[in-house]
Amino acid sequence: MDYYPTIESLALISDRNTCAILDKNATINWYSPKRFDDSSVFHSLLDSKSGGSWEIITSASLESRNFIDRSSVLEQNFVGGDDQFTLRDWMPIHKSYRGIVRQFSSSKHNIHSQIKMTPDYGRGQADITRINDQTVLFENTGLYLFVSVPIQISGEMVGFSIPAGTGGWAYLTDLQTPDVWEDDFFESMLTITLENWSDIASEFEYEGLYQTEVLNAVRGIQQLTCGATGGVIAAATTSLPEVIGAERNYDYRYVWVRDAALITGALSALEVSGKVEEKFLEFMYESMRKNTGQCVYPLYTIDNNIIEDLTELELDGYQRSRPVQIGNIASDQRQLDAEANILISSKIIYDKYGRKTHWEMVRRVANYICENWHKPENGIWEEGAELQYTSGKVFSVIGLEMISRYSDDEQEKSYWQATAKKIRKYVGHNCMTSYGAFANYAGSEEVDVSSALYVLWNYTLADSPEMLATIDRLEQHHSRDNLYWRTLVEFDASKEGAFLAGSCWIAHYYAVAGNYEKSAQILDSVKSYQNDLGYFAEEADVDNKCQLGNFNQTFVQSSFICAANGLSREKEGVDTVVR
Repeated sequence: MDYYPTIESLALISDRNTCAILDKNATINWYSPKRFDDSSVFHSLLDSKSGGSWEIITSASLESRNFIDRSSVLEQNFVGGDDQFTLRDWMPIHKSYRGIVRQFSSSKHNIHSQIKMTPDYGRGQADITRINDQTVLFENTGLYLFVSVPIQISGEMVGFSIPAGTGGWAYLTDLQTPDVWEDDFFESMLTITLENWSDIASEFEYEGLYQTEVLNAVRGIQQLTCGATGGVIAAATTSLPEVIGAERNYDYRYVWVRDAALITGALSALEVSGKVEEKFLEFMYESMRKNTGQCVYPLYTIDNNIIEDLTELELDGYQRSRPVQIGNIASDQRQLDAEANILISSKIIYDKYGRKTHWEMVRRVANYICENWHKPENGIWEEGAELQYTSGKVFSVIGLEMISRYSDDEQEKSYWQATAKKIRKYVGHNCMTSYGAFANYAGSEEVDVSSALYVLWNYTLADSPEMLATIDRLEQHHSRDNLYWRTLVEFDASKEGAFLAGSCWIAHYYAVAGNYEKSAQILDSVKSYQNDLGYFAEEADVDNKCQLGNFNQTFVQSSFICAANGLSREKEGVDTVVR
């Protein structure tokens, strides 16, 4: 029988270069050893029959799980009958060690474990070579398994048993056979990992409403931030469906410029050291330097390269949802909001730190917008249909108006400001519905949830007639249970889940508008879909009360952070509109 864990039951451990995903049975059902966007060796999350995994077999059931402090070290407590034990899963953040460590406490019964490895998304074969009684090598992957007890090999399966009353450990790594592994070695490595996570966590502080949920969301973003380049990937997974059984399944293991810019802006209100903001601008500078074909590509790999290929895998898909895809061809698209959000985030960073880092890059982006704003594009939701999307126009105005204040060249400043006025005029004449709301695109009679950002970035006032008409339409036709749906041109968005990031934007809008009760109601509804460890997927299935889409969605995490902080500060009398 097919078994697929619910998306909301998933957990994630990370070393900030790659990650592994576990369910509530402590089965590791997704793992790409080399880096976030590389090929997997476990993928039962996308094919329960052929996908590899690392299972824990016990009669006990998960009673609770939590991360140690604000780290990525996961402790899972299992209870059953007269038995109780703890499994600690983590990935070292250490200059010399990497991989997955699984530490078992003492139990009254044997704890069994088995591994089936399926490299390259199941397209390769992992022949097993025994190195010694407690070590095996999975050929074609370069991965070694070291265990504190003897290992058994049966066909394509590797197993071991932790004897009752002893406890033990297992370590999966690409490091070759060391001289010795001992229990105290892992405790020493764990101490260093926890210290490193403490340093990472200290970059952010937050006091306000939803404090626990916000800090958990921060961890979710930090787990998917590349420690070397600063790139924040959209999600840890590929092809988890936005609609079960349908075809809207995409690979999100890349750095979306729009998402990363919005995440940077959201975290800037919490960040205390400046490292995250500086890393974002450095990431964009390096990405544009390496890829000169166009100004800004919509997405990049974590090492600043563009993605040009899309491959469909012969896998069943999560709950039979196909296609299963690796790669992404959205790099071919024009998305004005990507460039515009670089300008908006740069303005926020410059305001905060008083220095114009990578100004030549920012100038290039602003000039690109001025030269291309009039062209049809693919929009914030990466539609195949190229249209005059209102959000791209409005974000361009906001970005140009904001960044022009930092130009020392009066001719350049005038050019940017004049272009912004021209775009404003275009929006006023072409991007309004017959009932006075902001249209989804020029000529459309529909609205989109992204319009809430127009207020948060000071394009219009919360109580302007056009904004009130837009919000009224969203409430009447795109809202249910205090959650909100986006608008798609090529797909009936009512068939997918509520869009959680957009719901957070609306919550922040209501906070700015002074309707704190409504803002809190929306955030409570969004929070109800955050799982026990603080993770959000992209969407909420309101009918079945579950998560949909790729996991863990950093775009949603940052939107929740921004909205929660916005409501907290607005209630304190602090204006949170970016001006």
